[in-house]
Amino acid sequence: MLSNLIVTNQKVVLIIDELNRERIALKFIGSLLHEQGQEADTIKIMPTGSQLKHVATYETLLNECSNNNNNDNNNISQNEGSGETTTDASKNVDATNTKTNGYNVILPTLADLLCYQSPAYIFEFLNKVRRSEYVRRVFLWASPQNLQHPHAEFILNGCEYMAELVLRLETETLLSLISRKPGGGVSNKRYSCQVSKTQFQVTALETSESHATPKTTIENPPSEPAGGTFKIELDEDEMMARNALTLPYERTSEPTEGTIIYTPDANDDFDEEDPDEDLNL
Repeated sequence: MLSNLIVTNQKVVLIIDELNRERIALKFIGSLLHEQGQEADTIKIMPTGSQLKHVATYETLLNECSNNNNNDNNNISQNEGSGETTTDASKNVDATNTKTNGYNVILPTLADLLCYQSPAYIFEFLNKVRRSEYVRRVFLWASPQNLQHPHAEFILNGCEYMAELVLRLETETLLSLISRKPGGGVSNKRYSCQVSKTQFQVTALETSESHATPKTTIENPPSEPAGGTFKIELDEDEMMARNALTLPYERTSEPTEGTIIYTPDANDDFDEEDPDEDLNL
């Protein structure tokens, strides 16, 4: 089920809706939470409409999460101190334990938020919710077609950067999921989806590893002989090729005998009987 992939330990969940289905956002997120056993008292839904233009609306949501958790913790302490063992007390403790893990907060759509608040305030509030110890998960729905803002692409990229899990509804039967793990790892997978009356079934695609460099198969190289990493012996063809190779420093022609050419001068005396006559000795 899709809820197994969405309702995880990742705190900030961004749903990018390419199909423009904002009208089902609240019902869609609520059904995912209920499938994973998240009861209604663990879900906080932020008001929509003109109330979003008041800063107090945002602060109230954070205060309710904080105060309810503190009150529940106090009730647990009182029950433990009084030693109550009644069935009602145990039920309260069970419900309280669910709350103390934090609330699932469903925010209005990003298009609604931008109608009443600046991008800077939206980022600031989203960061506060993300850092709150009383919030277990926060869900934000964004339909790019409905973002009427000159910097809509930048705003959506900023929300995607802050999110730990990004679900993108691409088509009626295809979706992708980017999950950032605490250790820094990132997984990017794609799924085919099928909607029934009771469930939202997804099937991982074989080519859903990543949109990065595809995997290639590397065959094992032939093993080298033990005791060396190169071949010393040459076969006949290699020997012929080596002998035919002429290196740059080698002569390219056969050497010839040296010949001295001398032109006699007018005063030369080649008298074989007195070879030193010209020395005037």
